[in-house]
Amino acid sequence: MPDADPDSSLWAIELRNAELREVSFAVIDTDSFMVRWQRQVEGTDWWTSLTAFADNRYYLHNYRYPEVPEPTDLLAVNAETGLLSWVLANHLLVKNAGKGLLEVAIKQGDSFKHQHCNASTGELLPLNTSLPESADAIILAEPVRYIEGNMYFDRLAQFISDATGGHIPVAIDYLEKRPYIIFSYYIYEQDKTVQYLLIVTDQKQQVLHEKLSEEREGTGRSTMMLKASTLVYLKNSNEFSSLTLS
Repeated sequence: MPDADPDSSLWAIELRNAELREVSFAVIDTDSFMVRWQRQVEGTDWWTSLTAFADNRYYLHNYRYPEVPEPTDLLAVNAETGLLSWVLANHLLVKNAGKGLLEVAIKQGDSFKHQHCNASTGELLPLNTSLPESADAIILAEPVRYIEGNMYFDRLAQFISDATGGHIPVAIDYLEKRPYIIFSYYIYEQDKTVQYLLIVTDQKQQVLHEKLSEEREGTGRSTMMLKASTLVYLKNSNEFSSLTLS
């Protein structure tokens, strides 16, 4: 998940070890290709999930009752150190309200009470309805998934087949960053699913064609994302790579 600051090159990453049922978190810098830090965060468990990254903190939801798919607590983690900053029990994050504030909510009966919260300290404040709505600028572009049966699938599949010398996709993820067109697609090879990344220009010039993973059990989700001109994608299910489209 990228920092909400459009000028930042930092991303927060959620890492899961299914065998140990452990979750850890990391912050990476896509400009310097460095991992700033990686750690298990105090107060988290297997059910904890990453929900936002803003104001030099990233925010986690805890689920005290895993059988109920509803967050119960909000945690803030310092993005520079990976250390826990504050916890709001029984609250969930609604949105980043801007100006160093978050909008949070606490359940009261069948409804929710909304408040503001200081992003740095976790201090609860009355909801200020006079604050202007924060701009809904799209800082993260995720691909559109096309599968057989979709009205555009055959056309995209034929384009990929022509560009790659015969690959026949079974699923296609599609992104645009003009003049670039980006495909993450899956084919069958010897009864296994193999994933490729293909980048071409709108003049059909091939920029990159790379195998991302092989012998997969199926197709993944959110294996590539675009923030501004930086494409971040996942290789071999556990390796993050990035490139700048300029």
